[in-house]
This record gives sequence, C-alpha cells and structure tokens, in this order.
Amino acid sequence: MNRREFLSGLAVLGCQGVALKAGTVFSTNPESLSATSLAPAAKKGKFDDDTIVFISDLHTNPGGYQPERLIRTVNDILKMKPLPRNVIALGDLAYLTGKPTEYALLKELIAPIEEAGITLTLGMGNHDRRENFSAAFPAHAAKSKLENYLTYVVDTPRAAFIILDSLQEGDNHDKWITAGKIENDQRQWLAEQLKTITKPVFVCAHHSIAETAVRNEMLDSTACGYIHGHDHVWRPGWVKKNYGSTRIIPTLCIPSTGHWGDIGYMVLSLKEKYAEALLKQYEFFFPKPKEDPKDNLLEWQLITDEHQGLKYHFVYSEK
Repeated sequence: MNRREFLSGLAVLGCQGVALKAGTVFSTNPESLSATSLAPAAKKGKFDDDTIVFISDLHTNPGGYQPERLIRTVNDILKMKPLPRNVIALGDLAYLTGKPTEYALLKELIAPIEEAGITLTLGMGNHDRRENFSAAFPAHAAKSKLENYLTYVVDTPRAAFIILDSLQEGDNHDKWITAGKIENDQRQWLAEQLKTITKPVFVCAHHSIAETAVRNEMLDSTACGYIHGHDHVWRPGWVKKNYGSTRIIPTLCIPSTGHWGDIGYMVLSLKEKYAEALLKQYEFFFPKPKEDPKDNLLEWQLITDEHQGLKYHFVYSEK
C-alpha cells in the first residue's frame, strides 16, 4: 500500500465509525501510522451551492497533534448532507515555514474533500511559502488571478468571495513574518473586483482587516463582509465608514482546525437577504492540548461550551 492509499483511507475513517485515539502523533512516514481498517474514498453526493465551509490555520505538522484534528474536520465536512459546494481555507496551511513535507502531508489529508467533488480553495498565511505550495498544489496555484500572488475569486449563485494573499515572505525561508500586508498591485486588483462584481461579495484573507488595510476599498463598495483567520479565535466585529454614516462592514475571525486557541471551523449559509455564520467548535486549548483529555483545564471546557453553536450574520449590501 502506498502513501496516498494509506493516508487517503485514514482521512475518511471517521465516516466509517472508526475513532482515532487522542494524542496520535503523525510523521511523514506512513508506516508509523496505524489503523484497524482503511475506508474507501468518500463518494460524491448532493451539493448545496449556498453552503460554504471555512477552515483556517491548519498548521500541518508531520510530527505533531495537528493532523489528527484536521482529519476530524475533514470527516465532519464529508458527513454533511448535502455536501457544501465549496470549502475555503484561509492560510497557515503549513506548520511554521512552509516545508515541502508539510504540503505533501496536507495534500494527502485534505484529498478526500476534492475526491468527494467539493471545490477546495487554499489561501496563503504567514507560515506558508508560495513556491513550495505551488509545487505541491500546481492545479490550485494555476487558478490564481494574479501572477505574483495566490489570489482567488470563488463564485456562487448568491455571492462571490475574494480570497486575498496577505503573506509577506522574507529572504530567509527558515523564518516567517507574522504581520500581513496587501501590496498596491493586489489592492488595485481588489478595487476593480469590487467595482465589477454585482452580487453580494465577501473579502477574505489570512490576516485581519487592520493588517490588510482594505477597509476603505470595502467601505466604498457594496462588500458585505470580511472573513479572516490568523488569531485562532472566534471573534465577530465590524468597522465603520464614519460617525455620520450607517455604513459598516461586519468582520469575523474564525478558529484554527487544530493548532491552539479555539479549535473548529465555520459554516456559512447564504440566504436571500443575509448570510449566517455558524461556529462548529470542538475544543479549546493553549498553548497545546493535554495528552490525556481528562487533564483538560476547566477554563478550556467552559470556553468550548460557551462558543459552541455561536452565530454571526452578514447583511447583503445593494447596488
């Protein structure tokens, strides 16, 4: 059995009722992984064009606890009925410095999503590397709208989603730049998109709107929301145009799939006049999970309980 067959099967074990033991450590060697049985790839099912799943901050670590939590998320997405038409990842796909081994493992773990017929869009975060990502995911990189960045437009019948590339890469690829930034050429492209797209539009990136500084471009358009990751927390908010205007842009930070902080994902349901974001939270931990869940702090459990099922809404703007 080769690496692809093994890991692709492992990633859908949850669909067959096989539980992975908490604390499982993954490595790049598939022989170090074990499972009682291997399931076939998920079958293609019915899709909902108005449901988009957002994931972020996967931090795929071949030697850590993060991959099993990504598998859990993938399993739950594949159990949705109907399936979401789109899954959008908002960066930090790789662990810390975007190594090829991290993208190789990510490719195996996330493959069941595309095998099920779901459209997958993978954005960049500050722990990613464009060159290594593009080598591992050439088909994804080819869909980018700009040559020097990995930017995308995800179009649905009700709304469009602009995925910006806020990654800053330094010369030393063994280090990362935490802060995000949108350069002028990408900013101009965004402004043109906001002018030409006539349906409700969301702007998305790894970093917050304070770091990408696209507030003015959005407020001068009919953009209806800004969604980002990076901070590993469920945090709704909004930015205003000025004190004399009712114009605001709702913002939402979504959790990490498994690194630290709020752990989970977000389901966005597009309705007639607004979109509803629903938090699917599994757990909370910082700075890392306990080996035995029985040792979890009471504070962690209370945060999880308080956050589970929280909702946030984006009202569509009209031209």
